[in-house]
Amino acid sequence: MLQNGGTVGKYAGIGLSTLISKNVLVEGHRTSMRLEPAMWEALGQIAARENLTVHQICGIVNRHRINTSLTSATRVFILGYFRILADNLERRPAASPDRSLIYKVFRQTEEFRNSPQQGRYAGSL
Repeated sequence: MLQNGGTVGKYAGIGLSTLISKNVLVEGHRTSMRLEPAMWEALGQIAARENLTVHQICGIVNRHRINTSLTSATRVFILGYFRILADNLERRPAASPDRSLIYKVFRQTEEFRNSPQQGRYAGSL
């Protein structure tokens, strides 16, 4: 059994979830999200890199999403963030002056860019 109710190992194949539920504060309201352990870890890495909390990151994602769940939008955000980071590592010198990638995700990730309200996520995976 993992923290917060997730499971792995021999129980994973019998219908028990490997997702971990955690509470986050979004715009002053507590809500829960269920993500894979790797997604929680990635979200923590993004927060540390951007000098923000996980709650603040979730608030930013929440302000940019539309017609989808916070959980789904967060997964797309995490994927987009690391895609852009990888692309930047391949194309630019390591000492790039623009360290923050948060808003680049919303500009460059197709699911956010092609939404009815520019820069807001309008679909789910």
